[in-house]
Amino acid sequence: MLPVVVALIGVGALGLVQTAEALNSATDAQRSRQIAQALSATVKLGHQLEQEVAETADLLLRGGTAGQQLLIAQRIRTEEAMARFREATAAAALASPAVRELLDEAEEELDNLSTTRYRALHPDVPPGGVPVTSDRAGSPEDSSPEAAYDELTHTLVAVAEAYAVQPVDPRLAASARVVSVLTGAEHRAAEQRGLLREVFTRGRFEPGELAQLGMLRGAEQERLAELDRIATPVMRSRYAAVVSGVDVENARSMIEKALQADSRSDALKVDSDAWYIAQTNALRRLYLFELEAIGVLEEEATFQAAVAQTQAVVSGISTAAIMALTFYAALSLAVRTSRRLRNLRQAALAVANTELPGAIAAVTEAPSPDTVRAVIAASTERSAASLPVDADEIGEVSAAIGALHRQALRLASDQALQRLDIAGVFVALSRRGQTLVNRQLALIDEFELVETDPETLSRLFRLDHLAARMRRNEENLLVLAGGEPGRTFPYPELLSDVVLAAAAEIEDYARIDATAVPELWVSAHCVGDLVHLIAELVENATLFSPPTSRVQVSTHRAPEELTISVFDRGIGIPAGQLAQINERLAHPSRLTSELASRMGLLVVARLAERLQVGVELHSAPGQGTMALVRLPARLLATAEGVAARRNAEAAARAASAPVAASVAPKIVARGHARPVGNGNGNDLPVRDPGDALAPALIDDPAQTVVPATIDPELIRARLTSLATGMAAHRQAAPPTRP
Repeated sequence: MLPVVVALIGVGALGLVQTAEALNSATDAQRSRQIAQALSATVKLGHQLEQEVAETADLLLRGGTAGQQLLIAQRIRTEEAMARFREATAAAALASPAVRELLDEAEEELDNLSTTRYRALHPDVPPGGVPVTSDRAGSPEDSSPEAAYDELTHTLVAVAEAYAVQPVDPRLAASARVVSVLTGAEHRAAEQRGLLREVFTRGRFEPGELAQLGMLRGAEQERLAELDRIATPVMRSRYAAVVSGVDVENARSMIEKALQADSRSDALKVDSDAWYIAQTNALRRLYLFELEAIGVLEEEATFQAAVAQTQAVVSGISTAAIMALTFYAALSLAVRTSRRLRNLRQAALAVANTELPGAIAAVTEAPSPDTVRAVIAASTERSAASLPVDADEIGEVSAAIGALHRQALRLASDQALQRLDIAGVFVALSRRGQTLVNRQLALIDEFELVETDPETLSRLFRLDHLAARMRRNEENLLVLAGGEPGRTFPYPELLSDVVLAAAAEIEDYARIDATAVPELWVSAHCVGDLVHLIAELVENATLFSPPTSRVQVSTHRAPEELTISVFDRGIGIPAGQLAQINERLAHPSRLTSELASRMGLLVVARLAERLQVGVELHSAPGQGTMALVRLPARLLATAEGVAARRNAEAAARAASAPVAASVAPKIVARGHARPVGNGNGNDLPVRDPGDALAPALIDDPAQTVVPATIDPELIRARLTSLATGMAAHRQAAPPTRP
């Protein structure tokens, strides 16, 4: 099947290429024919304009009245040639856009032909009627008919030369170039006719006219030399036969003598009428040869267009016939194999679109290596049962699809096992790090209990904060590895305590303003994760906002959810980056090297996914950023849970036992304190008195039961209060004079 299809495509492509080439050749030939017609019209218009210049000069020499009918008749011939020129160039402009600019210039000059004729007949009076008073009035450059028509005739010569390079076929290009060379030579010869007529009449050269004559003669000879180089031998012999005769020789002899006027006294003793007649006849013979060359060009272009069109038709019919035969053979073979291929296709699509993605998804989410192996085995059996088994090429394709499916499953299983192994390593390292950090925190607690110096206590408190941040970093690794959190709480906690505990785990805890948090209780099973989540958000808020600004934490209660907002007054987040961050928060991905620098947001996304809460950022450039955490009502503690906690605390008081030994520890914001001092950022962190006491102890001031074992957090709070008071006293006391 495949070789037939390839052959069909190859034959079709070859046929299309040949047909396209034939059509392009036909199009090029038609374009060349239009260009040849336009070139012919341009040459004829240029010749008629040269004749009009000559008649205008004759009329001026005769006084401006005698022979006026000759000029009128010539102008009529010029108008007819101009109409044919415009008709031919309108079609050629579409075939050759490259000459459009020159055609626009020629059209502009032709539109001003009436003005040109007026200037030629009235060299001393401009169209406005004011006589010319310039010193150069009457010079050939300003007042002669040749000067008046010079811009128009030069533009037509440029159009002819531009048309000469347009044909694609080399033979047509050569013929067109011959015509353009002849046009340039005729134009230069006509200019010589007008110049020498005035010189012979005057009997002398004006300054600069001899050099001008030399330039015109040189330009003519240059074009005739180019004609001899590019013309075919037949065309050269024909030129020699047509452009010859007595007048041609006389005109050439007169020009050569005039060029020697500096060395020969009789060089300008020539009758001006005799020169005019000889040169005019020479130009007529040159024009006749131009017409022959144009005829050859048009015939060749027409012939090539017909041949190209015939080749295009033949190529198209042949291609269609070959493609039809090949298609019939391919269709016969396709009917025999289409049913089996259709079955194989359906089975392959089922494996690719359903079986393989489902198996990879199950392997990716597998919690253990045994589950991975079980999923791989089951998927392999199902794919083998769905794929057909045959002994021919189709069977081999089916076996290859099965092997590809197994290989994809093997790669997915290897990655899943590697991921589980790495996650296990992360969990083990995180657990070990947690143990070390907890031991470090216990050791710091011991130092704080026995230390009385306020400055040393301040350093210990900063070390305490640093250790708490290290513990949270270990918990980050644990969350990313998919492990369970290390801190658990058996009873509900106040939302305000949750927020304070989160603030205590960051460096700039003193910038957190959580005064707008209501007295709500959070379910025990989500307290640890919620503390961790809020800590990451408030840390980002302090890192990306001015050091002197406050980070506000507030809540909004709705019937179905509680919204916690963390607002900072930073520079904001661009809209594009904000959309990417919210997408990652809504759909957490795996940790990569690219996301390692933003591990906090990835941890927030994992914790939000575990708690099934919504986290979203809102920001505007220059207006700060607000993080919204939407807690569903199911995460808030019920009345039964709060009552259980209070009962436990009451039982502890009745038994005269320390709360920390018999009930769940109340959240104590490690190191969370208020600054005391002058507020310059270097103040000692001081906890509020009694912030580590259980609610029952605070509500009952008459309680005098002293626990047998003092809670370390309680001792730390009291020592902190003492250190705060001493530091405040030193800062408030006036300095002693020596």
